[in-house]
Amino acid sequence: MPPKSPLILDVIPRLGVPGGEVAIRCREFRPDLPFHSKVFFGETPADVVSASDELVVARIPRDSRADGVRLLADGETSPVFPFAPALSLASGLHPVTNPVVAPDGSIITTISGSRGQQVSGPLVRVTREGRKVPFACEIMNPTGLAFGPDGHLYISSRHDGVVYRYTDFERLDVVADELGIACGIAFDSRGNLYVGDRSGRICRIDSSGNKDEFARLEPSVSAYHLAVDSRDAVYVTGPTFSVRDKLYRISPEGSAEVLLGGLARPQGMAFMPGGDLLIASSFEGKKGLFRFSLTSAKIEHCVAAPTLVGVALSGDDLFLTDNESLLWMRFGTGPAKPV
Repeated sequence: MPPKSPLILDVIPRLGVPGGEVAIRCREFRPDLPFHSKVFFGETPADVVSASDELVVARIPRDSRADGVRLLADGETSPVFPFAPALSLASGLHPVTNPVVAPDGSIITTISGSRGQQVSGPLVRVTREGRKVPFACEIMNPTGLAFGPDGHLYISSRHDGVVYRYTDFERLDVVADELGIACGIAFDSRGNLYVGDRSGRICRIDSSGNKDEFARLEPSVSAYHLAVDSRDAVYVTGPTFSVRDKLYRISPEGSAEVLLGGLARPQGMAFMPGGDLLIASSFEGKKGLFRFSLTSAKIEHCVAAPTLVGVALSGDDLFLTDNESLLWMRFGTGPAKPV
């Protein structure tokens, strides 16, 4: 009897960053024939982490660029199943929180450097074609980035404990100081600026420059990451030494609650137009980007990746950062979908 052809039933998730791991539900993979049973992303073979006839966990190859995944088992090939890898826009960076999308569509991120390290051109604009354009601004350890209601870029420095306004990308002005180890920043609909001090404070700065302590949380070992929803609630993640980190939600009145537990080293976040929250994290042994529904409290692994630091969404364009690069993929505002 001739061998049966393998068949892919599903790939979870269907988007990924090279180095991330995906689960492939299938039939007839034949892992008992390791030299004749392989996984291909495009035309590039992948490392198989674990396998059975019905489930394969494979690592996305570093040089994977082509869409689609297929199985080879005992000389028989499965049909190609939809899968889309992220493409690298720029490397040689050092992002430590979310990138931001500028009004002209370019992406701004950092070469932040180690604590106290002065970097030449620490703020970088990356075009959609992948060209890097450094800004000649003198700021030590730029960390959090956000565009304000005035259209200008605001930047936190974890070294100085300062938030700057970068007026017309030409002049740095101090907006607030004495902010501790200032990390993630975000604006609400009223123009209030929230700053995460990783030692345990969330500070609020109003449009007149008045500063107050908005909330107190557990300190983080690396950074606080912030996002604000349509009702002006503030969401905070901050990696600790625990493998059971939390997602916090703070009401506009400053009352904090734990919204989600069981995360491991959660970092950057971004809201989707429909209100779901994207979180760069690990959860239940999986790594990458997760989509969390605030209405159903369900969490979905939507992008496989080894380690992510930040996320930004602009229409159907998803921008991701790890510790040294900026990546792009099509995402969509509905369920995660390859194209």
